[in-house]
Amino acid sequence: MKKIFVAIVTLALFSLIAGCDKGIEPEPIKTGVTGFSGKVTFIGNWPADIKRTHVVLFKNAITTSADFFPPNLSFVIDSIPYRTTSFTYNSVDNNFIPLFTLAPGDYKYLVVAQSKTDVLSLNRKDWFIVGIYNVGNDQSKPKTLTILDREMTTGVDIIVDFNNPPPQPPM
Repeated sequence: MKKIFVAIVTLALFSLIAGCDKGIEPEPIKTGVTGFSGKVTFIGNWPADIKRTHVVLFKNAITTSADFFPPNLSFVIDSIPYRTTSFTYNSVDNNFIPLFTLAPGDYKYLVVAQSKTDVLSLNRKDWFIVGIYNVGNDQSKPKTLTILDREMTTGVDIIVDFNNPPPQPPM
């Protein structure tokens, strides 16, 4: 009888230990909102005649000028005011095109793009990439942004250094 009791207690302790991968830490609370947020920091002098500055999210990298168009164009953050030094955003409050909704998944190219056109243009030649969400502050290495279902991905920060612009995708 004592062996059965020891076996049951041992099994119970093993189940408890194996089932607690994060100790007593609670599971993350799902916000019900699928999205991302962060801050864009601008260094240096803004170029003259800029009419539009947006955070733009693409499903895949831009390998041809045609990739600057839906369905690869996945999301656009509201216009960032001219000569701003920093801009805090989130994809829920700053959705520029309500037609775009974020789906969970991996997005390969998140950028800050500027244009001198008065009206919104989807022509690649009208836009200049000034900042890239990247790996290790290397703007030549775009970082994949993973959007989780019903969770807000935070800390999606981009530095725009006008004195050291990133590589430009194909026109």
